[in-house]
Amino acid sequence: MSLFFRMFFISRLAVLFIFSFNANAQKIKILFDATKAQTAGNADWVIDSDQFDLDLGGKRKQSNPQRFPTPPASQVKPNTPENFWKGGLSAWGIELVKRGYEVETLPAYASITYNSKKNPQDLANYQVFVVCEPNIRFSKSEQEALINFVKNGGGLFIIADHADSDRNNDGCDSPCVWNEFFKNYNYPFGIEFALDNIKEVATNIADEQAFTHGAAGKVRSLKFSNGASIKIRDNKVAKGVIYQNSSKKGSSSGVLFTYATYGSGRIVALGDSSPADDGTGDIKDKLWQGWEEEQGSHKNLIMNATIWLAKREK
Repeated sequence: MSLFFRMFFISRLAVLFIFSFNANAQKIKILFDATKAQTAGNADWVIDSDQFDLDLGGKRKQSNPQRFPTPPASQVKPNTPENFWKGGLSAWGIELVKRGYEVETLPAYASITYNSKKNPQDLANYQVFVVCEPNIRFSKSEQEALINFVKNGGGLFIIADHADSDRNNDGCDSPCVWNEFFKNYNYPFGIEFALDNIKEVATNIADEQAFTHGAAGKVRSLKFSNGASIKIRDNKVAKGVIYQNSSKKGSSSGVLFTYATYGSGRIVALGDSSPADDGTGDIKDKLWQGWEEEQGSHKNLIMNATIWLAKREK
């Protein structure tokens, strides 16, 4: 082989290596929390579970998701159905994989940490952390981890449910869990959840392009099937996107979906878990189809929001 061809061959290998390295470096990882009794009661807020032996204090064992979904994400194809995985949030997870994201679960009894070299699932290793309807309080160290994760560029997807939705009967439902966290840090995201129970199809939508006309599609409505509204405490920090039909755009109450920035990071908040529910998962639970709900643009809204969260503030 001539010197010219050897140099050409080496240069091509170098280009391929750099391309591969950059592709891996730019891979966006989404972590779904399962440490806060997300499968307690009649709920299954996980992307996949193959074990159903988790004791959360109820009459029966619950789904117990592990770190990586099975079958592996590498087998997800453009036409793969959401029930390829078994979880109430599997449609969300499958759609993310189809768009090139990596997804994992933070299993029950794992730790929520930030910048801990001892934890392979430390939040610093992910771009977005999804916490859907937590039913166990965050510890002081976990709250600190969440704040620092967002402050330093992470994206936090906050989902709650209606008042009096305590699925594991420990005295604190998801609005309670989130509000205690917000209060302890002087409401850093400019929001808190109202202790109410909203049921309506909202079409009162502000023109926020990233969410209402994002890469996943247009958002025309949001159906709340018993959820909590959101109060805007600081409109310089948080911005409402979807409001109750009886509220005015820009008002501080009656908000159903909102977003905020904090430090270098971003958060979105949704007051009802139903829009994320794909209706399949633990067969012992009675789940409802919300992801493809005809009266709500839920898939588009949630995907647009996740895509936005994955982008850091400049």
